Amino acid sequence: MKKIKALSFSNKGRVIVISDIHGELKLLKRLLEKVNYDTEDYLIINGDLCEKGSNSKGVVSYLMELSANNPKVHVTEGNCEALIEELLNENPKLINYLCARKNSLLNEWLELLGFHVNEKTNIQEVKELLINNFPEEIKWLSELPTAIETDDYIFVHAGLENIENWKETDRKTAITLPSFLDKSHCANKYVIVGHWPLINYSSNIPANNPIIDKAKKIIAIDGGNAVKATGQLNAFIINRASSSPDVFSYTYVDNFPNFKVLKDFSAEPKMQGSITYPLYNIAPVEKNDHFTLCKLLKSNQSLYVKNEYILQNETGHFTAKTDVSCAQITVRKGDIVSLIDDTCKGYDLIKKDGLEGWIVKDIILELSEKEGKINVI
Repeated sequence: MKKIKALSFSNKGRVIVISDIHGELKLLKRLLEKVNYDTEDYLIINGDLCEKGSNSKGVVSYLMELSANNPKVHVTEGNCEALIEELLNENPKLINYLCARKNSLLNEWLELLGFHVNEKTNIQEVKELLINNFPEEIKWLSELPTAIETDDYIFVHAGLENIENWKETDRKTAITLPSFLDKSHCANKYVIVGHWPLINYSSNIPANNPIIDKAKKIIAIDGGNAVKATGQLNAFIINRASSSPDVFSYTYVDNFPNFKVLKDFSAEPKMQGSITYPLYNIAPVEKNDHFTLCKLLKSNQSLYVKNEYILQNETGHFTAKTDVSCAQITVRKGDIVSLIDDTCKGYDLIKKDGLEGWIVKDIILELSEKEGKINVI
């Protein structure tokens, strides 16, 4: 890994860490407003600024300006920013990618120029066009550090190799390593990563919230924004004080409407777990009015899957149609939740404090304004 940036934090104040914005500029601005971001705060953007969302060019322009005007704003590269390298190296496979993915930074730039890619487009033509029209943006993206190191933390998009000198981690590994929480590292400080949606780690109740593994010294913060249908954009906050250890907290925003709970609902203890990527294959065992008891084929785990989320393919095999919670959530009158899916019979899929699950229908009322809170962990 060649591009490592050394950084020193002051002994007081806040460090706000956000990753995996994925072109969602409105969500980013809402999140910064929600945490009361101030120029006195350190702001670390930990990779994947662009791709998948609808305004990658806006996110890049916004963060370029923010970092140019404030020395406390720092950005690392993610695997999505590595597309710039593919462009500069004239990788012909990039044309296929742009044909398949409309929501891409390069496609947004090309659209501004009135140019549309097809299978016969020449990669050299695309490179020349973009370099001539967006030289500052391309230079800025190509020079982003792969990692930022401070006295107590390493910020890197995906993870580190478990080797004695972490700085020898291969760059591709640093920005693409999957499920880093399931691995280890030898750096004697916290490693803060995004890249791998947190819901993929879920067990009892699916969750999108940051996870801190104190034993491994890993903090994972990717809320699955723009990747998971139920995802959120997290802000992980490090509160520093010279006389005491750092205190961690977090908050999030998403695109779901907020509701107030009108009456109590208690989850059934048997309703736990989730189906997540890539383990979608299931075998129905017992169908009930609202949920079907199923076996998750890879693990033989028993889960109650909402009937509307079960698909049967042409070969007769069953799968879940997407990532889905198999848990119910206990809520109390007055709780604020967000509504994910109200199209199913008998139950609504909701999110409460980043946790996803089912509650019985007709016990929530939509709010006129979004509400939320910062959760100390």
